[in-house]
Amino acid sequence: MGPFWGRCLLLSSLAFFVWLHPFPRLWAIEPSKKDEIQTLLRKGVEKGLNLRDQEAVAEIRKAIELDRENPLGYSYLAIAHLFFYETSFEEGEKKKIETALMEAVKNAQARAEKKIEKDPSNGEAFFSLAIARMVKNRLEILRRNYFRAFREAREVWDLLEKTQELDPRNFDIYYPMGVLHYYLAQLSGIARWITSLFITPGDRERGLKEFQIAYEKGRLDRL
Repeated sequence: MGPFWGRCLLLSSLAFFVWLHPFPRLWAIEPSKKDEIQTLLRKGVEKGLNLRDQEAVAEIRKAIELDRENPLGYSYLAIAHLFFYETSFEEGEKKKIETALMEAVKNAQARAEKKIEKDPSNGEAFFSLAIARMVKNRLEILRRNYFRAFREAREVWDLLEKTQELDPRNFDIYYPMGVLHYYLAQLSGIARWITSLFITPGDRERGLKEFQIAYEKGRLDRL
């Protein structure tokens, strides 16, 4: 059961690498507040991938300080903490990171839900909530809470579909959707049937096409 769910629901770690890839053209514009936030998030991601964890978190926190009620910054912070959690080998350090991770998830979720309650058509809030739930999904896998992980995966897919419905111009969602379609296609037998029934059918070719769409049309590339 462990390997199945590990492959089926390994959403957030994979998304951290492929979903945030198309940043290079971000620098060509005159920075507004929103652009400055995305610039700081980019720096945080770059430093995170270079295992400069404290610097990465510091950059993302700067983005959060520019708009403390924006759930997206907290969602990215949760992803960063998850990455460091999975690459840490010291148990004491992992516990500290896990605590910070869960705090970031809660902050993202609370702010996203508040925005959705105020404006049910806020696609970005649904997107931020999907990211936070992806992180929760992966953490439940690591804790071997497979039923909770499965439930989180279903919620993630529903949130992504809602985001697409509300904001069809948000091409960034094709990355996490592509991750799901691609990796669920690797399953077979009862595992594939269950995920097809309760999450979404696996489709390798569709997943690859979604990666390409996000890379070519994603919001960060359009800036």
